[in-house]
Amino acid sequence: MSRFHQRLREDLKDPEFASAFYEMSVDIALLQVLEQARKTLNVSEKELAERMGVQRSTVTRLFNASHPNPTLDTISDILRALGLQAEIKISPVSPEDAPIPIKATFVPT
Repeated sequence: MSRFHQRLREDLKDPEFASAFYEMSVDIALLQVLEQARKTLNVSEKELAERMGVQRSTVTRLFNASHPNPTLDTISDILRALGLQAEIKISPVSPEDAPIPIKATFVPT
C-alpha cells in the first residue's frame, strides 16, 4: 500500500474528514463519468448547456469546479440532455473495495 493510501486510511478514521471525503469523492467520480460520456458522444459543453436550458458557464463550472456539489436534479438533467440513463446498484462493502463508496463507469452502446 502506498504512503498516500496509508495516510488516507488513517485520515478516514476521523468521522468529519471521512464524511467530507466521501461526499466530495462521489460527486467527482460521477461527474468524471458524465464528462467522459459527453466527450464520447461528441457533445460540446455549449451544446449540453443548450439541451439543458442553462448557460454554458454553468456547465463549464460544474465539470471544472474543485468542489462540485451537483444536485440529483442536475445529474438527471445532464443524463436527459445526453440521452442516457443511469443504473444504481447498492451492495455491501467488502474489504477489497476502494474507500470511495461509488463505482461509476460509462458503457457506450
